[in-house]
Amino acid sequence: MSNDNGLVDEFEKLEILKKELETKKEELRNKIIELSRQKNTDVLFGTRKKCSIKQYEKIIYPEDKTNLLELINKKGVYDKFSSINYFKLSPAIIKGNIDREIINLVKKEKAFRLSLKDI
Repeated sequence: MSNDNGLVDEFEKLEILKKELETKKEELRNKIIELSRQKNTDVLFGTRKKCSIKQYEKIIYPEDKTNLLELINKKGVYDKFSSINYFKLSPAIIKGNIDREIINLVKKEKAFRLSLKDI
């Protein structure tokens, strides 16, 4: 075996740190969302940044999209959404501008987008 000069160990440390940071970031994100709900606001202020919290509907498509594709084709809207353009299909589902059977094949869940801006 050849010596890695500590590169693999350093890489491992960074991977562990990255996972810890991602966990901490998700915890803080959830706390920010909860605080914005408690204060009934969509903007929170830090010392140097403000955080905008926007709730939106996120479409969750089934893992096996066979039925969805068949139904889209059967309903005559395949050409409009062929090779499923999720950026077009998702808003149509959210607005209810597509056949109910197609809407019934997906799940909706609430999601949040956070953005930081200078004050």
